Amino acid sequence: MVVPLAIGSASGHLDYGAFAALGAQPAGLVSFHGEARSRLTAVAVASVGMAASTFVGATTATAAPWLLVPFVIVLGYICGLTVCLGPRLSVATLQWAIALLVAVGVPLGPEAAGVRAGLVLAGGLFQGVLVAGSWVLRRGDAERETLASSYRALASYASDVAAGRSEPPPPIAFAAAAALEDPNPLLPASIQPVFLDLLEQAERIRASLAAMAAHTVDARRGEAEQLRSLSAEAAAVLGLIAVALSARRGRRAERMSDLSGGAAELAVAPDAGGRWAAEALFGQLRAVVGLVGRLDAVAMEAPPTAATRSTQPQAPGATAAVATLRANVNASSEAGRHALRLAVAAGLVEVLTQATGLRDGRWAVLTVFIVLKPDYNSTLYRSVQRAAGTMLGAGLGAAVAQLGHLGHGELIAAAGGVVAAAYALFDVSFLFYSVFLTTFIVLLLDMLGVPAVPTAGARAVDTAIGAALAIAAYVAWPTWEAVSARENFARLLELHGEYAAAVLRQLAYPGRSDAAQLRAIQVAARRARSDAEASAVRLSDEPSLAPLTPDLARALITSVRQVAHAELALHALAVSQDERERQSHEALTGDDADALDVLGASLATTMSALAVSLRTLQPPAAAARPVQAALKSQRGVNGTFRAATDGMVDAVGRLDALVRDRLVGPGPANGPAGSGRLPMAVDQAARG
Repeated sequence: MVVPLAIGSASGHLDYGAFAALGAQPAGLVSFHGEARSRLTAVAVASVGMAASTFVGATTATAAPWLLVPFVIVLGYICGLTVCLGPRLSVATLQWAIALLVAVGVPLGPEAAGVRAGLVLAGGLFQGVLVAGSWVLRRGDAERETLASSYRALASYASDVAAGRSEPPPPIAFAAAAALEDPNPLLPASIQPVFLDLLEQAERIRASLAAMAAHTVDARRGEAEQLRSLSAEAAAVLGLIAVALSARRGRRAERMSDLSGGAAELAVAPDAGGRWAAEALFGQLRAVVGLVGRLDAVAMEAPPTAATRSTQPQAPGATAAVATLRANVNASSEAGRHALRLAVAAGLVEVLTQATGLRDGRWAVLTVFIVLKPDYNSTLYRSVQRAAGTMLGAGLGAAVAQLGHLGHGELIAAAGGVVAAAYALFDVSFLFYSVFLTTFIVLLLDMLGVPAVPTAGARAVDTAIGAALAIAAYVAWPTWEAVSARENFARLLELHGEYAAAVLRQLAYPGRSDAAQLRAIQVAARRARSDAEASAVRLSDEPSLAPLTPDLARALITSVRQVAHAELALHALAVSQDERERQSHEALTGDDADALDVLGASLATTMSALAVSLRTLQPPAAAARPVQAALKSQRGVNGTFRAATDGMVDAVGRLDALVRDRLVGPGPANGPAGSGRLPMAVDQAARG
């Protein structure tokens, strides 16, 4: 922001510098989202759209102000619909509407508006140049730091297991996953496989730790203490891994020496309970130590060639984005309903400002764009915070501009300081972000000749009006989480049923499915659990609406967590690298393998039936009531399988009871809920 302002001041065209800064500021906000190419793409999308909107806003305000109404409606629909693409692109398109409404405040003819639009584009693209410049300065640093963050999270989880807390790990992807899906384009291709191997080992370690936690719960007291001690050792080594990954180049050799020494002390007693899980975990830790040691041995100087660049992971392209948008262009989807609501609300507020001649009414319309969100809590929270922040920021901006009697240099320094504060507080407090951003805009408009005091007063009033109208629009056409959450929970049950079946099938028949396929199912199930937990949080912020109340959502989440914990423990066994140990202790005979596979299929069928019940609010089919009695009768199926599958089946029984009794009401059942009876066909198949 400061560079274009300084250039404009030095050249005698401060207004030009201010226009460029108006392009750089929103582009900088957009650059908070994404990693490498995706981040640059978002900045480019925002910059081009802002330039076009700036031209349209400035010329329309001069020639035919009422034409702003259809433009606002169209942009409202676009901004609302793009929420289905995630925050990166939705924030980028939001800047188009903001640029349109800011441009309205300084009406211009076509020629002058074209110059202004070009300057806005130049400011945005300058921000993009700075983003790309970071690729040269920090090759590999971002990837190393996100991997370090991922291993610190594992160390924290291992410490929880050592302390006796046996919850499954949180359903979030590792921080490194996004960075390695969209890596630095200048990162040598030779080092990318090492980073990806470190991420894969992190996934395996998470599953092994879940298996350790499951064994700790079921083990006798002495064995449980031993397992907790082993988990504490793993936590220490994981912490050293994080330190070695994030160390500066001059300290890496020292940190690597500490790590190697810590890993060398890892050992499992021959009589340790849950020995296979501990040995698998320690083997994975040793593999990670070797990978970390290889990082500095890989040449970091040479950029990737054209041939290797094509093999780098690519973010989802435009085709996928278009397909997602097309799928949401209807009122039945949450994004589609939000798009219609935002278009209508913004259009009506624009009509109101045009009809009443409200001074600087564009700020009311802009506030609707910023605060009206798809969910109740975000809309209410942002409305209050935006109104309060704008009032404070407008007052601060007016005071700085008028009472300080600042020259151009001082104004530029003040603008740079407040926008830096706004960026620093963006992820901390929306209230304080709004305060400093509003101050920056008031100062910038003052440089363009728009009086600061009247602008500040009008903006404060109009922002309060816009915030109130945004809340009214949501209340008039609400999108309650209790309705959309049912679909999130239905997907949660379906995907965890699919994951359970896939893991049990892999255990029953090793080699039938590859590790990548199993990992993909696991990631989908984890994402579904994350979405459902987010829905449960949003439900607690809304008025309680039957049938899916916050209490019921939390109860469903609790049961699914137990299913997820058992799945992770079994997944750890399925991908264990010590094949000899697995074969000697966990191999199944033909009948036992068939019984395990049938149990997985029955679990998937049950979870699918419960998902249908969530969607239709009808009782689940009576044929989908799996348990484990038949599996327990198989002599070859040992305690490792039984302990995990016992917990899984118990949790599915509770899910069945919750759906029947608290969501859809009692329906036909094959025995009492959770009674432990298999459907006849499943029971016969499991018994061979």
